[in-house]
Amino acid sequence: MSFSQLLLFCLAGALGSLARYGMTSAVGALLGGGFPWGVFVVNVLGCFLFGAVWAAAGILHIISDSARVIILTGFMGAFTTFSTFIFDSQALLEGGNWGALLLNVGGQIALGLLALRLGIRLATLLG
Repeated sequence: MSFSQLLLFCLAGALGSLARYGMTSAVGALLGGGFPWGVFVVNVLGCFLFGAVWAAAGILHIISDSARVIILTGFMGAFTTFSTFIFDSQALLEGGNWGALLLNVGGQIALGLLALRLGIRLATLLG
């Protein structure tokens, strides 16, 4: 990756973070608390955008491979990693790899919740 591509990658990441913060805040303020609507909307929108960019680059060839990396890894990686999780899961589904699909979906959710709780517990015990 060239220096200019690296700068674009960093800028895309910064914009993705700002977009996530802005969208989750706006949706949360609009729909209120009780359910994490902001994160919900960001994750679903992120999946849609990931699919659209992937198709624009890989199927329609209207976005270059380097631009695809900058957009998907830079912007989308900062906007939501959920879209990448879903994209990887969809690839396992298309490949008929049901065991890996169940491990990916179930494992990341179950182990992610467990890891979060363990992290909270450890930090609480040490603090």
